[in-house]
Amino acid sequence: MDLAHARSLLPTRPEAHVDTHRPDRDAAALHALACRALRFSPLVAPDAPDGLWIDITGTERLHKGEDRLIRAVSGAMIRLGFWARVASASTYGCAWAVAHYGPHGLAIVAPGREREAIADLPVGALRLSPETADGLGEIGITHVGHLLKLPRSSLVGRFDEHLVRRVLQAVGERPEHFEPVRPAPPLLVRRVFEGPTDRWESIEAAAREIVEEFSRDLARRQRGVRRVEMRLDRPHAAPTEVHVELSRPSCSARHIWSLLRSRLERIDVGDGVEGLCVLASRTARMAHHQQVHASCCNDDRHAAGESAWGELVDALAARLGADAVQRLEHAESHLPERAFQARPAIESRRLGPRPSAPPRDRPTRLFDPPEPAAAMALTPDGPILSLAWRDRRWTVVACRGPERIGPEWWRWSPPAGAGLAARTSVTAQAGSRRARTPAIAEAPPDRDYYIVRTECGRSLWVFRHGREECSDGGPWFVHGEWS
Repeated sequence: MDLAHARSLLPTRPEAHVDTHRPDRDAAALHALACRALRFSPLVAPDAPDGLWIDITGTERLHKGEDRLIRAVSGAMIRLGFWARVASASTYGCAWAVAHYGPHGLAIVAPGREREAIADLPVGALRLSPETADGLGEIGITHVGHLLKLPRSSLVGRFDEHLVRRVLQAVGERPEHFEPVRPAPPLLVRRVFEGPTDRWESIEAAAREIVEEFSRDLARRQRGVRRVEMRLDRPHAAPTEVHVELSRPSCSARHIWSLLRSRLERIDVGDGVEGLCVLASRTARMAHHQQVHASCCNDDRHAAGESAWGELVDALAARLGADAVQRLEHAESHLPERAFQARPAIESRRLGPRPSAPPRDRPTRLFDPPEPAAAMALTPDGPILSLAWRDRRWTVVACRGPERIGPEWWRWSPPAGAGLAARTSVTAQAGSRRARTPAIAEAPPDRDYYIVRTECGRSLWVFRHGREECSDGGPWFVHGEWS
């Protein structure tokens, strides 16, 4: 569409960004998509401008059937944000025709039924040029079936060789091939000794030398490593392998060597080592930062801080274990105990929109589980006058609340008789991720939270169950504290 038409579709979006179309970017994105599709088959090629060739010969058993395979391909494209049509056939020409012009988004053409599958499709399904398709339309040939009914000698005598070749390729009478994508091989640096050695000084010097060369190759490719593997070849035993994970991409030889050295020192060299090998099994693009002179006041302290933080996390994870160093992430929940989750700090952050932090003030420390207490209030919904907690009576000098927090509606099932329509509506709103959450048989009661300040200056977060579920207001709990 033209620019005016596109702008008319976004009347409430004045901030829409307009950019010039870059065919080279489309080609690069299609190539990256083809590399991503290598999980389904080792033979994948981009079909410009908007398609992929995937040779699935011999991979059906791995994916438990051809039908499940094409559904997996379609699902992978949809999760990436693409609208895809997938067709499978014994010939490339037939699969292309059915995928672009077939009546269904997912289709499988049985071997030997290629003619029947493409007979009702327009002649453009044969990958013809617009001029050839228009010329065929002028003489009344509008569908592939018209061409299939013509004698072979008539096709050769009346039309060019390109049309005849496309027809024969579609029905499987002429072979067709494509050049698959070949991803760049992983970065590998190797050293082979003249003979086995059991001297730790020699092994350490060689290891440090190949790590420095490994780091220079990473910088030359403008990549940073996320997982490094080092292999020690033995003369009469299986190779010994060590690996380290990095929380952020890095090409620093000093940092990589500091992580590998602690692992190498634990290895028993035994009868000796005859070779070393360093492999970058996971890499990522390095962000560029402006380099300035030390005398300038506008030095890039943020980039230095990020690098130092990543090195600290990597060092702690190498000594304590990856699961022992964790960070907190916001989760899609308004309940305090579910509003965050702990993840290993060395893992990459999840893609997609991040859940927003709760808009209200929350305590800096949560008690797990909430600690029981007893409160005295002026009225059932009034301010709290005193609080009995941890074997002590606390006098409350300030109280704010209540703030009602209800249970997560997508985690519990409605009571029997609530109606099928209501349950269907909840499932539709929840989305694919929440719909898979196990349902709780009975919803927990609502909570009424109060912020109280004691006479000694402590700020506590206190709640009780809602009065609708408990006639006496329910028990009281202290759930957190501001420090």
